[in-house]
Amino acid sequence: MRLDLLTKMGVEMRTVCFLALLTLCRWYASASEPLNFLVFGDWGMGNEQQKAVAKQMETSGAAIQSKFVVNVGDNFYVFTKDAQGNRQGGIKNLSDPLWQRYFEQMYTGYLKDIPFYSVLGNHDYMGNSSAQLMYHNLSSRWIMPDRNYTTRFAIDDDGTTALFVFIDTSPFIESYYNDPEDPWMKEQLEHEDYKKQLAWLDEVLSQSSDHWKLVVGHHPILSHVGAFLPGDVTRSMAVVQPVLKRHNVHAYICGHVHKLEYLQQDSIDYYISGAGATGKVYVDDPEMQESVVWTSDDAGFMTVELTASQMTSKFMNTKGEIIYTAVTKP
Repeated sequence: MRLDLLTKMGVEMRTVCFLALLTLCRWYASASEPLNFLVFGDWGMGNEQQKAVAKQMETSGAAIQSKFVVNVGDNFYVFTKDAQGNRQGGIKNLSDPLWQRYFEQMYTGYLKDIPFYSVLGNHDYMGNSSAQLMYHNLSSRWIMPDRNYTTRFAIDDDGTTALFVFIDTSPFIESYYNDPEDPWMKEQLEHEDYKKQLAWLDEVLSQSSDHWKLVVGHHPILSHVGAFLPGDVTRSMAVVQPVLKRHNVHAYICGHVHKLEYLQQDSIDYYISGAGATGKVYVDDPEMQESVVWTSDDAGFMTVELTASQMTSKFMNTKGEIIYTAVTKP
């Protein structure tokens, strides 16, 4: 069984937990400058659109002096089949050449020297998801100390802070257990517990007195696709929304839908940046249109400027054009 390989690698959970604690306590000094960063997801395809998005991210990242990148998952798409004809994806191990081909050699220049705060997507569970956590120990810019983790940034010299909570959303999706896209996906997800994750999220947010509270995951809670999104994703993710509301989370940032989207509902802003390698046309769910502010089929990403007074998110295409600007208030 492939999970046995993880035991043989001799990676102790104590190390992972210690690194997660370090990440939890990590503070970034700032002057009076805004906290600038990029957001992208659903990128590991190796196609021409991924290359075009990566090139423009490098240009835009340098222009805004981005401090880091938020990566919302589906990091490696590899569509092969095993001996039984089951579809496989993700990466195999720490030495998989896709690390170099799709990540290290793809996001270069300015992006080579800033961290990528990353979460897992469903396609990552079709490969060796634990290897992506282990890669955190090998790469100075691949940040994934655990499946769920937090980090905090200083916005200004007055003590204004932003809490980022990164969550692994695949364990929330019921169809991944009942009708998994890949047998190994189910095998790995059986070791996770979304109820414990939800309790952890509730506890972390309840203890936060931060000026900004942002939650990052892979799967959408809201999308213009709504009930038409395969796998009944938004229904499964609905259990997260009450926790976000209870603790006055300002924004939920995700991917999975291969589009760029901005939605609003009940004082929470929802950002989808899942077009890191392709844009896609989906069927609209009429019941979701009241929450949809803007959506685009373009491949692209987001640039974000975070200050004490507002979060300004610009959706960018591969030509470097700003195709929409959204503003979230604290």
